[in-house]
Amino acid sequence: MNEFDYIDKYFRPLTNEFALNLKNDAAIINQKSSFDLIISTDSLVEGIHFFGNEDPADIAKKSLRVNLSDMAAMGAKPLFYNLSLSVPKVKASQFIPKFVKGLQDDQKMFDIKLIGGDLTSSLKHINITITIFGRSSRGKSIPRDGAKIGDCLYVSGILGLSKIGLDNYNSNFKEFQEAKRKYLLPQPRVDLGISLKNIANSMIDISDGLVQDATHLAKNSELTVEINLSKIPLPNINKIDKKLLLDSALYGGDDYELLFSCDPFYENKLVKLSSKMNLKLTKIGIFKKFNKKFLKFKNDNSNPKNSYLHF
Repeated sequence: MNEFDYIDKYFRPLTNEFALNLKNDAAIINQKSSFDLIISTDSLVEGIHFFGNEDPADIAKKSLRVNLSDMAAMGAKPLFYNLSLSVPKVKASQFIPKFVKGLQDDQKMFDIKLIGGDLTSSLKHINITITIFGRSSRGKSIPRDGAKIGDCLYVSGILGLSKIGLDNYNSNFKEFQEAKRKYLLPQPRVDLGISLKNIANSMIDISDGLVQDATHLAKNSELTVEINLSKIPLPNINKIDKKLLLDSALYGGDDYELLFSCDPFYENKLVKLSSKMNLKLTKIGIFKKFNKKFLKFKNDNSNPKNSYLHF
């Protein structure tokens, strides 16, 4: 099969009316003036973001979900996406059908459609780039730079699981199964992000570790965020000591939980929202007037380390 055969057979069925059956060079999107169009792009590269020996369906889902998490972080409803996929010729016939099955499953789960993209061969590694489109009410998307003095810092879910799953990917111990699944299949908090649009002043998804992403919120808002290490929600894994659990949460990345600031006035509302969504929401810090550093640990003078950087 050539690239056009693959597109016709596997990718065209994933599309909606905006794609015009993938017959044009671009999709056409009619804008509604009462909405803002939210656009984000992420790339996943074999050997950097995934090993390459995972189930292609899981690779597809992870690729789509990290983009869905960007929509969640903006409080936006995902609509559709573009996909650019490069696969070595020797892998294409086995990889693409399973990859598409993963996309089909998550398209149904998250109510989203493919509208276009590009399919090429590569020499050695699989490369995936997705540009995702979402919408929010005009002026209602949640920025990174909106934190205010006195805002509380909240985080969803449990932190550190993905790093632990990555570090123990080849382990067969049952204690690591949840962590490995978290690494393979992040859970984008789309519904939570939309629910926070009138609550959160600033928000980001945790892709690069709590310390780095909390620093982004503080730096963009020109404030200092003080984090209480004792309040960070950690997994309960007996085989790993608490210091390593904490380091995984602080610096590990790929958790794709939402980190957001809001006025203390909303504390009771967040308790109710947590119960309604059956999702842990934990207050872990507070924003203060800038004082020498963008991020500090409460009652701890140690300097935070760097999280993963690509360059």
